[in-house]
Amino acid sequence: MKRAGLKRLGWIGVAGLLLVGVAMGARGIITSSVAAKEAQPTSFYEMDIKPLTTAECGQCHFSVFQAIKQEGGKHQIDCVRCHREYHAYNPRKNNYDAIMPDCAWCHKSATGGAFHGETPELTPCLACHADPHKPLWIPMGKIEAACGRCHAAQEKELKDFPSKHTDAVTCAECHAEKHGTIPECSVCHESHSPAVKMASKDCMGCHPVHKPREMVYAKTTDSMICAGCHADVSDMLQKKVTKHTAVTCADCHPSHGEIPLCTRCHPKPHPDEILTKFPQCGQCHGIAHDLTM
Repeated sequence: MKRAGLKRLGWIGVAGLLLVGVAMGARGIITSSVAAKEAQPTSFYEMDIKPLTTAECGQCHFSVFQAIKQEGGKHQIDCVRCHREYHAYNPRKNNYDAIMPDCAWCHKSATGGAFHGETPELTPCLACHADPHKPLWIPMGKIEAACGRCHAAQEKELKDFPSKHTDAVTCAECHAEKHGTIPECSVCHESHSPAVKMASKDCMGCHPVHKPREMVYAKTTDSMICAGCHADVSDMLQKKVTKHTAVTCADCHPSHGEIPLCTRCHPKPHPDEILTKFPQCGQCHGIAHDLTM
């Protein structure tokens, strides 16, 4: 009987201890809760509010956030760095311009003035850079008159070396997709050398794009490119094979249209009496592309 009573008392003691523990834990929770409640400010205006983060701005201005994310370039910075005032537009005051960022806050010339100079066509930044959230997106149709302000060298070439690129097309027609686009020549021009596959870089190897009639080329230029316009000459060289057939067109004609003297490669090939009687090489040898032996 004594042992059973002690055992029963033991369980009662354990249960009592558990109840005490639970009660103390509950009191601790209540105390912590009260303390936390007392620690909170009585007004939101007593809280230390931080400026909006870029992520928070993007939650409401999602399309703008996406534009900066995809095409923002160096404008991928914190929104509040540019938008120092926000949610401050008042339709009665019509103060939209007053609260918008000023490009000159960041973009200044070396002298501290306007970034591209003081020319009236260039000082309104948004006249070219239509969307500050996509700063390199410049609608070409809007800036046709001002292209020469930044691209003076190209404009001078077009004027000094007139061609159809000067008067038949505008900057916006060639560079139509967006500012900085370099179109393929094949958009307007068919290859004049069907035997050679030509991309724009091949075309511009001979035709500088802003002065296309001033032809330049390397000595290694494939003669088949020349054959596109000079098919008759190419046919002569192929039909009557001589040492001239192996020489590239560009080697003999280092500049387009240049007719070299034979003596550049053949110094005094005959005695003086023959050269006196026949001063012109062609009198005996025909033409360089169809030699008479």
